[in-house]
Amino acid sequence: MKIAIFLFTAILLLASCQEKVKEPRAPMTDPNMVIFQKNVETTKAFLEAFSNNDSLNFGQYVTDDFIWSPPSVGSDSLPRATWEEAMKGFMKAYNNKELTDAQYFAGLGEDQKPNGDVRVYGLWKSVNAETGKDSRLKYYAVYFFNDEGKITHQAEWYDTADLTKEF
Repeated sequence: MKIAIFLFTAILLLASCQEKVKEPRAPMTDPNMVIFQKNVETTKAFLEAFSNNDSLNFGQYVTDDFIWSPPSVGSDSLPRATWEEAMKGFMKAYNNKELTDAQYFAGLGEDQKPNGDVRVYGLWKSVNAETGKDSRLKYYAVYFFNDEGKITHQAEWYDTADLTKEF
């Protein structure tokens, strides 16, 4: 009887140690995550056009009634024309612009579920065109999209003082 109990216990122990086979994950079916992935690609193309000083194609990713919320205090909900002038100024003032360590996360709606918008974190590296000095800028932005996949609003947060630090 003791041998039977021992064998039964040993079999139970061996059976419990076997690795469970996991079911393969289902493909992403959340429609908002599919939209988010598409909008990430648009965001990347938008930022790449900026990096390349491509002011002609840069604006194709935003709507005509695009709103820009820059990080400066007291400047919010600026129109597209103001944004275009500011971006042309950045393009002229800094060379070799590159967004490094970029991370893209889903924007969340009021229900705390993905809504298709894109949050971006990264580090802009560039060279000051006038001084030739390297610059770094810790960057965070949220890009809001319409149903056609165009950017309707860009809200940015960064410390412009970072651009004057020496590296």
